Amino acid sequence: MKATTKQVLTGATWLVVLLAMICGTMLWQQQVHKSKPVTTITVTSTERIPMVLLLDDHLTHNQIQQLTAHIQNSSATQTLVTAKITATGTVTFKGQLLNSDNRPYIQVQLPKNLDSNRQTHLLKQLLTAARQQFKFRQFNLVSYGRGGLTATNYVEHTTTSLSPQHLVLMATPFNGASRQSNNRRQTTPVAAKSQTATLAKLIAHRHTIDSKMQVLIVAGKAIKADQPLPLQSALAGQSIFKPVVKVYQQKVLRSWRTQSGLLNNHQIGNTIQTFIN
Repeated sequence: MKATTKQVLTGATWLVVLLAMICGTMLWQQQVHKSKPVTTITVTSTERIPMVLLLDDHLTHNQIQQLTAHIQNSSATQTLVTAKITATGTVTFKGQLLNSDNRPYIQVQLPKNLDSNRQTHLLKQLLTAARQQFKFRQFNLVSYGRGGLTATNYVEHTTTSLSPQHLVLMATPFNGASRQSNNRRQTTPVAAKSQTATLAKLIAHRHTIDSKMQVLIVAGKAIKADQPLPLQSALAGQSIFKPVVKVYQQKVLRSWRTQSGLLNNHQIGNTIQTFIN
């Protein structure tokens, strides 16, 4: 009888120890997984950084829609608004951004037939107003055609605070469209003797460009088809940006169509989004 009582007491003791261990383990796990109060949350990816589109003013409405659709390929849920400024400096906006628009699109419309310095001044004024209207600090600037010349002149004559993080220049005639000044399919820099006055001027002012800005130049190469814009002219921006900025890239997209095929080339959207993101 005594032996049996001893065994019962021993078993009860071990049972108490086991229960204590189990309870202790459960309390420890609860403390480990218990949420701690958070006083500050900083998520940089949610900062609003719009993509400003500065396109050639000779493009048709359908061409603009095609190009914009390809650029928006992976972010179609982001809103597109229009920002317009008159020659006298009056700014108007069409459309509203949602709170969830952290990578929206702002299509810029500048007056036609103005000299480059006046357009640069108006673009600076328009971007300043857009920053106040849509509440953003940083932005990326994507241009096409002659819009690329305006964009280049702008980054050479603006302040660091108003410089884009990324600058994309598509099919920009840096050295004009003449085949006498450009080797049609050469990707090498244009020789000094063949540079147009526009290219020479942009090269002369390149030292004012913000070196932290990242630059991508995109050119189209038409295979077995007429190519209005020589490849060498579209890539002549390398002489402007490559010696200055820390990040410079250039991309040649091939198509069976003319240079305008770049507008609806399905690769253009991926190329831009990969570079910016």
